Amino acid sequence: MILRLAAIASLALAACSAQPSATAPQSSPGAPASGPKRAAALEPLAFMAGAWTQQQPNGAMIEEHWMQPRGASMLGSFRRILGNGAVPFYEFTQIVAEKDRVVLRQIHVHGNFEPDPKRTEPMELVLERAGGGSATFVPAADPAKANAGALARITYALDGADTLGLTVEPKAAEGKPAEKPLVFRMSKVR
Repeated sequence: MILRLAAIASLALAACSAQPSATAPQSSPGAPASGPKRAAALEPLAFMAGAWTQQQPNGAMIEEHWMQPRGASMLGSFRRILGNGAVPFYEFTQIVAEKDRVVLRQIHVHGNFEPDPKRTEPMELVLERAGGGSATFVPAADPAKANAGALARITYALDGADTLGLTVEPKAAEGKPAEKPLVFRMSKVR
């Protein structure tokens, strides 16, 4: 369960989307806002940009890469490499500034690049708060669209210039206390 939450929440590379023309009027709900406004919406997430790794005690390593925010999007990728060199899964993530919100969409594929049959639709989270080197995302309001399973929230937080923390918080099952959050501390790759 914890590993599944980590797999769901670890943010990753790019489910690319078509960018509308910056000169085209934006009138439909959820449509991207104007260029400068969209870019400004992603500025508080710029701290995530870069290559980050964490060596795990069992010999595995996690890698997460984030492109700088440009225009209305950021793209990220994640992979976990086992001690024997096998990669059990990858995650590809886009963060997009829309008219009235910032959305994180993520897909998960197995090491052989086949989609996970339990998660054929992307997970969708929305930015709850950001600033001061921290950003928290929560499942979209529509549970069917969120596709977030037992995930309550994820938080990225910069700890100094060279450490990026990722905290994955599970929801409490009915009548039970929530499991402990997963906390990853990744070092910046120079």
